[in-house]
Amino acid sequence: MIRHYDYLESPCEPESILPSQFFEGRKTKEAMEPVGRLMLAVLADAVRCYQTGFDARATSRRQAFLEAERWLFDVKADGPFSFENICSALDITPDYLRQMLRKRRAKKLGGACVPIVRRSPVILVKRMTPSR
Repeated sequence: MIRHYDYLESPCEPESILPSQFFEGRKTKEAMEPVGRLMLAVLADAVRCYQTGFDARATSRRQAFLEAERWLFDVKADGPFSFENICSALDITPDYLRQMLRKRRAKKLGGACVPIVRRSPVILVKRMTPSR
């Protein structure tokens, strides 16, 4: 008698996929190209959000900055699209990139790039009183 198992009855629960399992079989250039382009896009977006959002006043840009900062500087993250794994796949040294991002932020915050508060122009209008 053949017994069919349902996934819910299976004694083995699905586990997280390891980066080595994800990248196994994607060693050829042709197979890695779409994944590599996606990884590069994810990394570029995170760097853009980090660089443009740290002095943002808009809530959405500030939230994007905080998410990017958490992703970029979290060394404990795992998964195929974690910062560390993306850098490894793209042959980028993650600590060097983090260092450059910190330097750029410090330079921008400490230099002449501090935003200047501007007011709207005030227009003075002389009231003409009718002469009698």
